[in-house]
Amino acid sequence: MKYLLFIIISIFSTGCDFGGGVVVLEEPIAESTTRVDSFNIRNKEMRELILTEAEKKNVEVWTNENGSIGYYLADGDKVDDIVTYAFAVFWVNN
Repeated sequence: MKYLLFIIISIFSTGCDFGGGVVVLEEPIAESTTRVDSFNIRNKEMRELILTEAEKKNVEVWTNENGSIGYYLADGDKVDDIVTYAFAVFWVNN
């Protein structure tokens, strides 16, 4: 039984690697300010609310030729917050 325990511990200890290096990024990865995305909102009230809130929060958004709302990917989190807020306001009011 002692030999079995010794063999099991030996197998597990040889499988462990304590000498692995740590990867450290020298520069943080940032979103490019030139990459854009867009989304469609058909409801006119929500669309106006999103555009108004974006203007209040100084987030650059625009209306594309196809009617979609465009934004820079670097502002994606802010746009998500604005759209979530607009959905909540619309849901509460209706």
